[in-house]
Amino acid sequence: MIETSQLQTLVAVTKAKSFSKAAEDLHVTQSAISQSIKNLEKKIDVKLFKRTGKKVVLTPEGEKLYSLASGFLNQMGDTLDEIQNDKDSMTGKVRMGTLTGIGKSWLAPLMLEFSKDNPGLKVSLNLGFQEDLVREFENYRLDILILPEEHLPSAGEKKLIGEEKCVLVYPDEKEFSLPSDITLEKLSEYPTILFQEGGDGLYGKWCRKKFGRVPKKINSRYIINSHGNMLQAVQKGLGMAVVPKHVLGRSYYKDKVRVFEDGFEVSNGKFYVIYHKDASDLVRIKATIDCLEKSENPLQN
Repeated sequence: MIETSQLQTLVAVTKAKSFSKAAEDLHVTQSAISQSIKNLEKKIDVKLFKRTGKKVVLTPEGEKLYSLASGFLNQMGDTLDEIQNDKDSMTGKVRMGTLTGIGKSWLAPLMLEFSKDNPGLKVSLNLGFQEDLVREFENYRLDILILPEEHLPSAGEKKLIGEEKCVLVYPDEKEFSLPSDITLEKLSEYPTILFQEGGDGLYGKWCRKKFGRVPKKINSRYIINSHGNMLQAVQKGLGMAVVPKHVLGRSYYKDKVRVFEDGFEVSNGKFYVIYHKDASDLVRIKATIDCLEKSENPLQN
């Protein structure tokens, strides 16, 4: 059986990239570190580290065990925190994750105020990609997720908080004229800013709602996977783009670009709060979810 102390040593050496530095971090001798790793390697019959110059780095097999070890130790630490903190008080840690757009426009400002009102609470926010967030949630490294319906994890309780809408924006310039009766063929002639190479999910959904289909060819002028930077490119006159309404609402460029048909909106799906059922009896988790449900958020507009 692998011992917890051996996993702690593995993680320490990996982070320090040195047996001697890991020994300093753990306040033990270097020989104790070396012996612990040696015993672990003997126990599982796998080489965990290799030397690269003056540093030690993980082998491919070591990387797999490190991922497991770090997740286990983090989960154990969080569990101990929950045990040591009264579940009926607003103390301890709440770890949350959502997509960058809605995180910046709503969750981060809301949690800032929530943290100020609850000084005994430690709030951790992870703004990133849905695949990474779901993996962190399923490994119990996140307590609460806010994601669109199509990306929800299979496990967990969920509550609806709103629906993301997207709009088409274009430069406030004479050469851009988009009448309400414009055809798809004419629209596709205009330079377009896309979120990713080879297509754009929001642009496709907008075209399907407006015209019933997507253009066979798009005059893509600029591609960048940031809706905020897409709006900047629109303002600079590079082309039109489809962006989430809540991103436009918080953007510096919201009054510097034009919106098609003064707000023709297309749904990009419903967003939900997801949380672990076994943590729902903790006061800090219940209070956080309650705050999310009662707050005014851009997905309710």
